[in-house]
Amino acid sequence: MDRQTNINRTASPAENRDCILQVHGLKTYFHTEEGIVRSVDDVSFSVGRGKTLGIVGESGCGKSVTSLSVMGLVKCPPGHIEGGEILLDGEDLLKKNDEEMRLIRGKRIAMIFQEPMTSLNPVFTVGQQITEALRIHEKISKQEAKERAIDMLRMVKIPLPEQRFREYPHQLSGGMRQRVMIAMALCCKPDLLICDEPTTALDVTIQAQILNLINELKETLGTSVIMITHDLGVIAEVADDVMVMYAGKVVEQASCDDIFDKPLHPYTSGLMKCIPRLDDDVEELSVIKGTVPAFDQMPKGCAFCPRCPYAAPLCEQEMPPLAEYEGRLVRCFRYTDRWEDKTDGK
Repeated sequence: MDRQTNINRTASPAENRDCILQVHGLKTYFHTEEGIVRSVDDVSFSVGRGKTLGIVGESGCGKSVTSLSVMGLVKCPPGHIEGGEILLDGEDLLKKNDEEMRLIRGKRIAMIFQEPMTSLNPVFTVGQQITEALRIHEKISKQEAKERAIDMLRMVKIPLPEQRFREYPHQLSGGMRQRVMIAMALCCKPDLLICDEPTTALDVTIQAQILNLINELKETLGTSVIMITHDLGVIAEVADDVMVMYAGKVVEQASCDDIFDKPLHPYTSGLMKCIPRLDDDVEELSVIKGTVPAFDQMPKGCAFCPRCPYAAPLCEQEMPPLAEYEGRLVRCFRYTDRWEDKTDGK
């Protein structure tokens, strides 16, 4: 079978035009009393124009820190971006100062956070919070901002938008608050929308509505989306491409169809088996044994090795490279010639 080829190349100009965001070799570390925590360790990915990239993995794998790095919201200290590039339409965001990033956030990149009740200010009305973003970035009058805000509330399918405009966050349901967050994020029509676990706190019915809404707005506005979640069911609903992260590193990247048809990395396979199925006669759900290792207790070799059913001595000694295999990227020795060399063909 075809073997991996190590990836080490610069994107072509054509690829640059097709991508709204390109991240190369991103390293975000936290300096603590116990040592350096490599939350995001040499992560690279791109987001196509009008496309949705799903970033999936367990809690603590580096998903949210990746998104905060893109937004320029990593708290320093203790966090610090040690290296890499974050290119938005070819401009490196890591070279922007705080004032320049404030103008980019909300206007060109927007983010929906996991819990809207902690993201919305309880002492300001919904309308005040949406119009503030509009007036900062669009330089329009108070009346124009109000009309635009009400139009956005209507677009995200909030009933009685004129009334909701005057209400406070605590007067709205969880689903409505999340819709308000989406309206705030999209009011300036950003090029890229980052959704960090946007449906985790919602019940299943409202979750489906929010995902459908994000898909509809993506089609209407042409916005690119990064969907961060631990739920592969959410990924199946919205993503065009998928990046699987584990312990701060990318372990697999492929199209959504390829990930679901044939997951390659043992961690991706384990996540797939954890999805409950209506036609499954097994009484207990499959689980991935063990937990993500603490960042100050990483194994010498592959971080997934202690939990992997295929682990060999080679895996304990070396970190496998992220390399190309069958048109996708995977970080696993099983798809390299070295696997046969070191394990006698196991």
